[in-house]
Amino acid sequence: MNLLSGLEKFGLNSTGELDILNDGTDSSKKKTDEKEKATVTLTEKDFLLDRKEKCPICDKEFIVKAVKSSKVKRLEPDGDLRPNHEYIDTLKYGVCACPSCGYAALRRNFDHLSATQRKWIRESITVNFKPVVEPQMETYTYDYAVEKYKLALVSAMAKKAKLSEKAYICLNIAWLRRAQMESIPEDTPVNKKRKAACRQEFEGFYRQAYDGFLRVTSTETPPYNGMDANTMDYILANMAFYYKEYETASKLIGRLITSANTPRRMKEKCLDMKEQIVSELRKSK
Repeated sequence: MNLLSGLEKFGLNSTGELDILNDGTDSSKKKTDEKEKATVTLTEKDFLLDRKEKCPICDKEFIVKAVKSSKVKRLEPDGDLRPNHEYIDTLKYGVCACPSCGYAALRRNFDHLSATQRKWIRESITVNFKPVVEPQMETYTYDYAVEKYKLALVSAMAKKAKLSEKAYICLNIAWLRRAQMESIPEDTPVNKKRKAACRQEFEGFYRQAYDGFLRVTSTETPPYNGMDANTMDYILANMAFYYKEYETASKLIGRLITSANTPRRMKEKCLDMKEQIVSELRKSK
């Protein structure tokens, strides 16, 4: 029974049960509790900030997107140690590229140039570079990020960087294309074409990285562009497995398993991979 019926003519709400003991505090508390339980939805832009950089080639300042590294949560990496993070693909922000002169490099290497390397960059990159209007975006797209990595690669070649740096840039481009490829649905002919283009670039740059790293291990000493020998061997083992070069993969994994310097967690992953290699070798016989 509606005890407050008849108040409708005054424009008052007369629906619901009458409870004079309810002073509104219970309802208010319920709303507060529901608000506290609401999940905060984070997006990629929440982990980014604008950072000012100064180009060591032309001395001009420019703004790039940078990752708030203290806020990102690291997830399990891919088999070949491609880093993964919650809500954001940090690899997209791994390059600094000057929009005025065209010089670009991995963030860790951007300012590290000799006078001779600066000269080579100006002669090979800057004199031919045509500045373009940088698009305004809250986050970088995969295509935009790959474009910057390619600039970093030609800059690395121009400054005669170590092979390890060039191979690592190639690996990053391959990783980005692989992630992009996995994010594209095959629901339309256009998307199928985009996905095929991503795969083609992934395969090309992954091979460049693999061949480069194989040579690096015999021509350079660790660290290889920031990576220790164990990390390099583990990445190479995974890449060799991808290319079905099981003998090479087995040799690298065996070296890691028997080494006293290999971290325990990496050894556990190596033992898992060893089983996969043995299984594939049996299939091929």
